[in-house]
Amino acid sequence: MFSRDNLDWQSREIATVAALTSLDGVESQLRSHFGIALNTGLTATQLRALVTDLTARLGPGPGERAAASLDQVLAQRA
Repeated sequence: MFSRDNLDWQSREIATVAALTSLDGVESQLRSHFGIALNTGLTATQLRALVTDLTARLGPGPGERAAASLDQVLAQRA
């Protein structure tokens, strides 16, 4: 999926963040990919909406980890 040009960079980062959110113990990678997502032009508002959707689909545990990771990335950029 990533080796072909089927997805733009923003869509690739959304897919990567979603996959990482579903895994335990990958908060460092999740923070990195939130940063990359911001660098591709996604906004904090869009990423917060993504976290909200992922929380609804994956449950509160993964959602809270994703929200905390995003908060850390946004705080570092402020």
